[in-house]
Amino acid sequence: MIRENKSAGTEYAVDIVELTKSFQRKTSSKNSYGTIKSWILNIFTKKQQSNANLTNAVKNITMRIPKGASLGVIGKNGSGKSTLLKLITGIYAPTSGHVKVNGRLSALIELGAGFHPDFTGRENIYLGGVMQGLTKEQINERFDEIVEFAELKEVIDDPVRTYSSGMFMRLGFSLAIHTDPEVLLVDEVLAVGDASFVTKCKDKIATLKKKGKTLFLVSHDLEAVLRWSDEVVWLNKGEVMDRGDPRRVIDHYREFIEKGEEETLTVANSYKTENTENFESQNASTEEIRRWGSREVEITDVI
Repeated sequence: MIRENKSAGTEYAVDIVELTKSFQRKTSSKNSYGTIKSWILNIFTKKQQSNANLTNAVKNITMRIPKGASLGVIGKNGSGKSTLLKLITGIYAPTSGHVKVNGRLSALIELGAGFHPDFTGRENIYLGGVMQGLTKEQINERFDEIVEFAELKEVIDDPVRTYSSGMFMRLGFSLAIHTDPEVLLVDEVLAVGDASFVTKCKDKIATLKKKGKTLFLVSHDLEAVLRWSDEVVWLNKGEVMDRGDPRRVIDHYREFIEKGEEETLTVANSYKTENTENFESQNASTEEIRRWGSREVEITDVI
C-alpha cells in the first residue's frame, strides 16, 4: 500500500488536494429560440444559474502519490476517471482545489493526439516529441528506437492519414513511452494492436515501473490493475468510494457491481412475472393459452 509521508517538505510525484471539477448542464427549453432578439432578452432576464444545474464530475478528491508508486483507478463509466486524468494533464482546469505534477509527464490518454494527418510518421514524431518537451537532438537519439518499437519502419515516411487506426495508435504509444517520463498516465489504451504488440506494451510499462517511474493507471481490466498497482482507488460519481489494498478494493468494487446486476435482474424478473400473471388471468378459460409462444421449441424442465 502507498504510504504518504506527511513530513514537511515532502515532494510528491502527483499532488492532488481537494480537487473538484464541475460542468454546467445546458438544456434547451421549449421556449428557447436561436434569434438575436431572444439572445438580447436573455441577457437581461437570465437568472443566476442554480447549483442544481452543475454536475460534479470530480468531487473533493485528495490523492498524494509519492514518487515511484503505482496507483490504479477503477470505477464504472461516468465515474470521473478520465476527467481526473485530464485535470492532472492540464487539459481541464479545476473548479476548486489544485493539482501539481513533479517531473516529466507522459499521458497515454488519447494516443496520437496532436498528430497532423498530412504529415508523415517521421514529421509527427518530431512534432510530438517537441510537444512532449524534447529537443531535436533528443528526438534524433531516440528516433530509430521509436520507429522500431512501433513496427512502422516501412511506412514511417508515409502520411499518417494512410495509417490504419492500429498503426496510428502504435506510433503514439511508442513516442509517449520514449520521452523518459517520470510520471506515466495510462487510460485504457493497451489495445493498440495485435496480441504480440499488446504484450510488448505491457512489458514496457512493467519495465518503467521497475525503474521507479510513477504509474497512474485507469482501466476496466481489473487483473491489470491488480498486477501493476501498489494501491487502488475506486471512484463512483466523482467521489472516492474506497482506497487501499488492491485486492480488497477490487473485491469491494466487484461486490458493488454484482449487487447492482442482481437488483437489475430482480426488477426485470418482477416485471416479467407481473406481465405473465396478467396474461394468464386474462386467458384462464383455456389451459393451452396459459403458455407463451408457438411451442415449436419447448423447455420442459430446468435442473
